[in-house]
Amino acid sequence: MSILQVRDLKTHFFTQDGVVRAVDGVSFEVGLGETVAVVGESGCGKSVTALSILRLIPKETGRIVGGEILFNGRDLTKLSEEEMRSIRGHEISMIFQEPMTSLNPVLTIGTQIAENVVRHKGVSWEEARRRAKEMLELVRIADPERRLDEYPHQLSGGMRQRVMIAIALSCDPKILIADEPTTALDVTIQAQILDLMIELKKKINAAIIMITHDLGVVAETAQRVIVMYAGRKVEEAPIEDLFDNPMHPYTRGLMAAIPRLDIEAEVGGRRTRLHEIPGMVPVLTKPIPGCAFAPRCAFATDRCRTQAPPYVESTPGHVAACWEVDRVREMAA
Repeated sequence: MSILQVRDLKTHFFTQDGVVRAVDGVSFEVGLGETVAVVGESGCGKSVTALSILRLIPKETGRIVGGEILFNGRDLTKLSEEEMRSIRGHEISMIFQEPMTSLNPVLTIGTQIAENVVRHKGVSWEEARRRAKEMLELVRIADPERRLDEYPHQLSGGMRQRVMIAIALSCDPKILIADEPTTALDVTIQAQILDLMIELKKKINAAIIMITHDLGVVAETAQRVIVMYAGRKVEEAPIEDLFDNPMHPYTRGLMAAIPRLDIEAEVGGRRTRLHEIPGMVPVLTKPIPGCAFAPRCAFATDRCRTQAPPYVESTPGHVAACWEVDRVREMAA
């Protein structure tokens, strides 16, 4: 059962250099209790897609110009700002990328959690503060009573990220959007944060949209993966299918750039040179008539440069937008 359906979403930014097509016709669905990862290099449209779902695109420069975002059957693009405020932080919550800049430096941790509960649950301040303490306990912050009265600068990076999770989960959302939730954290804390998110998801049966460029995070957390490039979805697959048989040349390039300890073991522990994708990401202010990845793709033909490829489904749920899927498969065989 799908709780969120994004259909042909287009989000553009209007700048002095022209119209930036940051999200250009993206479609996907998220099921209740499912974790969907959205991956791709910086600038591919991952975060803009997430901000579009919450209608947080800066009005001065950006706008959703097309498509639908259906949440429980309601099109979020048609709702008023007041209606969206009742959904943000309540039914759909977001963990932002940088907790130090996302948390208010002049408000205590307890205040920042409690104000969200008061706004959406309509409870007293005392009840909201009790809920804030419960949330800090839930995300395993030691001595939660004392932490309620501390400020963000008094906490470590890992603890601030836990506070962000506590705020996001304080009203039991149906969808949790996590935008690079482990950025700037050391690997031990990263693992703890990911384990915590998976555990909490099971408790409240929330769906998670995990935005990341780290395929290791994807392998640990997601059931399904969406690969984006230059504002478009180029591949979507269940996690096992994507890692076993990536169909799009861009996805294969991302996979080849991951360090492989098993390959190092085969060559006597010597490090092998990582694969790199040649070329540069296209300028999104100019229309792209064909496949956006064509200028960097070893399989590209004239048709790839002039005609947008359709989605080809190889197995149930595994689709890729590529004219040369058969050649890519043969090369990998």
